[in-house]
Parts: sequence; structure tokens; C-alpha cells
Amino acid sequence: MSHGYTAENHDWDLTLRAAWSLTMIGQAAQSLPTGGNIKEREFASYTGSMILSFCAIESFSASVAFSMPKVERFAAFDFDTYTRTPRFWDKLEMLCAIIPYRIDKSAGLFQTVGEMQRWRNLVTHASPYRIEPTSIANTTGAPSKLHKPFQGQEYVRKVDLDSARKFYKCALDYIQLIQELTGIEPRAAVQYTVGSDDPKA
Repeated sequence: MSHGYTAENHDWDLTLRAAWSLTMIGQAAQSLPTGGNIKEREFASYTGSMILSFCAIESFSASVAFSMPKVERFAAFDFDTYTRTPRFWDKLEMLCAIIPYRIDKSAGLFQTVGEMQRWRNLVTHASPYRIEPTSIANTTGAPSKLHKPFQGQEYVRKVDLDSARKFYKCALDYIQLIQELTGIEPRAAVQYTVGSDDPKA
């Protein structure tokens, strides 16, 4: 006699929770035992939180896309095409098109999602730059002016508590919106069927 087994793995909720935990760790950095640089702890915690908040959006979207074909309303959704689509926004457009829901990148939730993606790209595709030898009148204001044109390349400038909170809230709001629109809340699960000769039973 054989037994049936089926399972699904979804990690988006763990990713979202980790983002929140890192924000809390960053806030608590000043009260942690002494030793080490407090600012370094805050920076590491907030950077990790902000990256994971964006990852939670990507992970949750993939889990919803994976679950869609099992829902009659979304039976026509092609998950294989979704997985082969390389660009983040193309995937989101594909997901929202079948709901249907119009994405507005110019304001609100999806404007912030775009901000998160651009920041994530600065982290993962960081580009060095050089300021060639330049004659300056003073050593205080001049260097900052020379760096100004390149500041958009420096992901570090955006890392702080406010940004970590903003990114986490955006991820949470996105997840709640898609859940409400689709009725899909994918979770890791396993199921055993005892005494079946058909593993699909």
C-alpha cells in the first residue's frame, strides 16, 4: 500500500518578516551591548531590511503567479511564460493584466515600488566612479559639489530608518492589495494521503 504526498513551498512571508526584524534591529542598535560601531549596525540592518522588502514583492508575486492556474478565474494564466519573463515590471504587468488591475507608476504604491527597484539596482549593480584631479578653492564646500552629479549612483545615501519603514510598508501594502484583488494567499503546505495506490489521490 502506498501513501500520497504533495507539497508547496512559498518563502515570501519569511522574507517579509525578516525585513521587519532587521528594521527593528536597526532601531535597537543604540541599546545593544557596547562594542562595534553603532552606525555600522544600523546601516547593515536597514540595508538588509530594504533589500528584503523588495525581495518580498518579487517572491510574493511569483507565488501568486504559481497559484493562479489552480483558480478558475485565472486558469488561463501561463506560469511558464511568467517564469521565462526576465524583467521585473513585465512580470508585474502580466500578473496585474489578468486580475485585471491597472498599474500606475506615476503615483502611490507602484511609484514607490519603482523607487525600491531602482535602489535595489544601485546595490546589486553598483558602479564606481572617479573624480579626476581638479583645482578647488577650498576644502569644505568644493568636494561635495564635485560629488553631486554622481550622488544618484550611491545607494548608501538612501539607507536610513525612514526608508526602511517606507520600503517595508510598500511591500506589505502591495501584498495586501494583490491578496484582496485575487483572493490568493499562498503559503507553504504539505499533505499526506494514507492508504492510496494513486499518489495523486
